[in-house]
Amino acid sequence: MKVLFVETDRELMRGSGSPLRLEKAEREFVHTLYLDHYPALRGYAAVLGFRGEAAEDLLQETFLTAIRRVSVLRECDNPRAYLMQILRNVIGYQLRSMKYAAGLAEKLRARGPEEYRDELGPEVLYRGLIDDEDLRLLLRFYVDGLSQKELAEELGIDLGACKMRLKRARERLRAALARETEKEKGGEDHG
Repeated sequence: MKVLFVETDRELMRGSGSPLRLEKAEREFVHTLYLDHYPALRGYAAVLGFRGEAAEDLLQETFLTAIRRVSVLRECDNPRAYLMQILRNVIGYQLRSMKYAAGLAEKLRARGPEEYRDELGPEVLYRGLIDDEDLRLLLRFYVDGLSQKELAEELGIDLGACKMRLKRARERLRAALARETEKEKGGEDHG
């Protein structure tokens, strides 16, 4: 696992125009948060389609924001939920800054009920792209962090069947995203 931050890297640690300074206890707290919640956050990013360097960038920004809000996080009853919210906000910011964000926002408004219109969670992003059962399966595995064995037990199926369902759900999501990407590319002026 990568080291989250280096004390001497003042450029990355800037917040409000001055270097961010953390006490030893705060650094240890953030490091523990990183170790405990990084896999779930990375899984959530993967469900949303962010992999490799794109996912790393999102997670780095998420933890830098968490570092800036360490005092709030220390008082938080559910740090994972707070970190997930930060990640959703970071993703939302990234999407708004991309060329196709306007089209995505319109799709989100058209797909979800009133209270979800500004939510960029996977439940909304992928609603209608894949079967609800596939989406729930992927969310329980990637976002909630259930193991394949735990998921199989929850579903009342054997481990082999669970692995196959996950594989097929991923394939269907990948295919649906490829179709959506092609639709968006078809609407752009390439000349």
